Amino acid sequence: MGAGHILAAASGAASGPRAPGGFHFDPASTLGWAVPLILIAPLAAFIIAVSSVRTRRGSTNTALLGALLSLAATVLVAWGVWGRHTPFNESFVYFQTNLAFSGPTNFQNFEIDIILHVDRLTVMALLVVEACVILVTLWNRIMGRNEPGLVRLQALISVFLFGAIGTLLTTDLAGLFAFWAITGGATYLMLAHRWGVDDAARGGRIALALPFLTDLFLLCGIAVLYSRYGKNNLADLIPILYTTAGSTVRQLVVASVLLFVGVAGRLAMWPLHSWITGTVTTAPPAASAIAQSVWPVLAITVLYRVLPTFPASSQQAMKDIVIACAVSAVVAGAVSLFAMEPRRALALAGSGVAAIGAAIAIHGFQFPAFTFAVAGVAVVLAAAPARAAAVLAATAISNAIRSEDLRDMADAWRRMRASSLVLLGVSVALALSTIGALAIAVDTRSRFGFVLGDALFLAVLASFRVYMSTGFGTLRRRRAFDPDRVREAPRPALSYPYLLVLAALVLGAAALTTGWLGVLDGGKHQYAHPAAYAIWGVVAVLGAAGAVLSYSWSRDGALRAAVWLSGAVDTGMLRGSAALDRFILAPSARIADRTGELFLAGDGAVGRMSIFSGMLASSATRAPALPVLIVMTLLLALLVGLLTPGVLR
Repeated sequence: MGAGHILAAASGAASGPRAPGGFHFDPASTLGWAVPLILIAPLAAFIIAVSSVRTRRGSTNTALLGALLSLAATVLVAWGVWGRHTPFNESFVYFQTNLAFSGPTNFQNFEIDIILHVDRLTVMALLVVEACVILVTLWNRIMGRNEPGLVRLQALISVFLFGAIGTLLTTDLAGLFAFWAITGGATYLMLAHRWGVDDAARGGRIALALPFLTDLFLLCGIAVLYSRYGKNNLADLIPILYTTAGSTVRQLVVASVLLFVGVAGRLAMWPLHSWITGTVTTAPPAASAIAQSVWPVLAITVLYRVLPTFPASSQQAMKDIVIACAVSAVVAGAVSLFAMEPRRALALAGSGVAAIGAAIAIHGFQFPAFTFAVAGVAVVLAAAPARAAAVLAATAISNAIRSEDLRDMADAWRRMRASSLVLLGVSVALALSTIGALAIAVDTRSRFGFVLGDALFLAVLASFRVYMSTGFGTLRRRRAFDPDRVREAPRPALSYPYLLVLAALVLGAAALTTGWLGVLDGGKHQYAHPAAYAIWGVVAVLGAAGAVLSYSWSRDGALRAAVWLSGAVDTGMLRGSAALDRFILAPSARIADRTGELFLAGDGAVGRMSIFSGMLASSATRAPALPVLIVMTLLLALLVGLLTPGVLR
């Protein structure tokens, strides 16, 4: 029903009357059909792929055609939206049913709408998502030509892009979760694409269970909001947060926490990151790159849209959520220093940057005077292409050196300079994406600023650590491996990671200015003091210098220290798990078993008593009435006599 309405609206807009007097092109007049085209193009590519395409090249070209059509429509929509002072909105009824004929009007009907909402922030998020998907697909056409089941993978990429675009376009919470779930299902199928391999199957279980749990949190948060307000459309929900009778602060706190956990799971914030780090080596590189770059953009955009509901809960809840983001950013960066697999280390560093962006976005809604929440979104938008490029470059180096251990990787700067330069650009882009937002939004003298400064230092140190470990040092000969046979990736595939890094650097440089924030949200923002930029820039430089100096002084020593720390952490976790099992889980299980046995024994005793009483009642019904009455009278008289005062003393 909803798709039919979209097609009818697109057809009507395309065949509408045109202004006389020559050719006058107004891009705003194309929004009626261009916006639905963004959503329809990847869906059409998926339908064509599953119904008729059987070859590898054909499946890749079909997926690219759908993504390119979406990109072209997005550029046209951006042209039309840029001249408007208000967002473009178009609504189509997808599902509607009557629930009641009395009571509050908000709960008499249940309706799910496909609401296409396009503003400047949506356009930029769409451009980033589509650019990442297209460039990764082009890279995979060359580097993943031997990937098993490539036709299926390309079809999944198309349906993933369809769900991602729908998530960004809609503001109806029910429809948003539907597109969110479609994207999540496609993500699991992409990450578990190599299901015939044991390691990939184990990683696929993680990619299914953990995001599914956090998605349930998001669904429960949406359900709590609907149960109190009866609205799914954010445009109708936000104005009535403070005026609806019966709503309490406690319910809004519960909804805020549930929504945050649901979004944090897809942001892959620590400790909800294992669905990314656990599949980064087992999933196809294209699938991992798309998941790491696209999902943070979707999650931070959804978080930014639902954040106006958070201040209605309580300031303490907002403060606790901001603290959780800051702690996640620090721990992700610290854990990245122990990772010995380059893609896993870079994924953790990117997770720390995403947590910094989430902390800034939520901090921007803590007080009404704050207007810098969109700076957190800008951080994630700038880091997304860099995270995709990191996966592609690290995969090329790992495949060439035939190892996934940083201790075996070295000398990429001389042997694979193009891929090593990409890792250098990724490290710079991750640092550049956060400096502007921190300078605009965070006071360097506050404890919050100190914690985020630590997170920035650790993220930059972790990313430069991977670049130094793989780029320099002596590449040693191993069994069945000759260092002289290491070659760079095929030349046609080298340009795509460079384009991703270039996009990240451009977005990171734009995020340094408040004008870019005004472009994203249409508001005015105060300029940051130049000293703030200098301070945060020094923090990033110190992180880079720490990695360069430590690995220049003793690369092997730094790696041995990382291995020792990783082993110590793993040992501590194993001992903690054993202690937890011995002193808490096992006793709790025994208590539960004994309690169950007692309940069973009690139930058996009650059953036997019931049977005995039933037998007595049955025998009483068969006995003569007069003797029974005489016996009962005598027993009652005896009882009364014993209870009479003076008898028992």
